[in-house]
Amino acid sequence: MVSLFDVIEDLMVLWIVLGIALIGLIAWLCYRFIPGLRIEKEEVDEKQAAKEELDRFLVPMDEDVEIKKEFGFILRITIKEKKILYHIRSNNEYKVSDNKNYSLDNVTGVPTLINYVPEEVEKKFVNKFKDIDSNIINMISEIEYNKTSYDSERFLLYMNDGNEVYITVARTNLLNKYVEIVTKLDNKKGILYLDSGNYFEIKK
Repeated sequence: MVSLFDVIEDLMVLWIVLGIALIGLIAWLCYRFIPGLRIEKEEVDEKQAAKEELDRFLVPMDEDVEIKKEFGFILRITIKEKKILYHIRSNNEYKVSDNKNYSLDNVTGVPTLINYVPEEVEKKFVNKFKDIDSNIINMISEIEYNKTSYDSERFLLYMNDGNEVYITVARTNLLNKYVEIVTKLDNKKGILYLDSGNYFEIKK
């Protein structure tokens, strides 16, 4: 005769087995259907294939490619382009945000570097200048390396609006405030000293 204790024990074992099975089923369903909990090998292969195919067509001015899969079947491709900073008069090439020179055609709206800059100084300048708003860069006509006895990282910028701006590598970021500054000058033309003192000297 089966005792009540044996029946309860058998039921407990059955519930444990069913519980384990249910947990396993839930885990499998999450793994199978919830995005982000797994990466399909096929999805990885698909993105890699798309990246390799794109690499065949990318030009030197394309800096980075990001590929994302959306809704399970759409590949969204984002191409980030390098930023053209200025034209180098001495070699007729263009300095770009990756700190390299490129021979490019049909480039407009960037300033011209008109004289020699020591390599290390130019690298530092580029690393700062690449963060300047493109609209501000387009307002610059020429860039002149203009060191002094007390500052070897000083530049003079000739603006398209007739103003001149002195900056140093360390204070290059102040160029992003150029429009804000000139709007307060009542259309006066002169020299803006952003290298030290932040003052404006009216041209006579």
